[in-house]
Amino acid sequence: MTALLDRLFDLWLEPVDQRDDPEAAFRKLYADPVSVNGAPMPVTSLVERARSLQRSFTGLKIEIVDQVVTPDRIAVAFYMRGRHVGPLLTPIGTVAPTGHPVEIRTIDVLTIADGVITALWVLSDELGTLTQLAVVQLV
Repeated sequence: MTALLDRLFDLWLEPVDQRDDPEAAFRKLYADPVSVNGAPMPVTSLVERARSLQRSFTGLKIEIVDQVVTPDRIAVAFYMRGRHVGPLLTPIGTVAPTGHPVEIRTIDVLTIADGVITALWVLSDELGTLTQLAVVQLV
């Protein structure tokens, strides 16, 4: 199962448009559709999310902080680090490039069936990210 995590992070970090068929690459790891935070999402939307992430940040690296693996689930806490160089879609609107380094703290809980991710719950520290980008200020 940890090999699945390696493949998963590579899928999101390697340039989407350098693949011959990005959707096929994502379908090797994800059901189509996959449940994301309880809502069905087609693989085409995952591919677009990866593109958006790669447009927003450069030099992306992932550091796994902790993981719990069972026969049908993986829970993984990780940092994603990079530099904000492109428009970033957020719950408060699109953030113009700041050039700031950022460390995004995330926890994913993945459900696995027949070797593919059928559901995932994602919790990302969006407030922390917005604070690092100087978009919001905590008082």
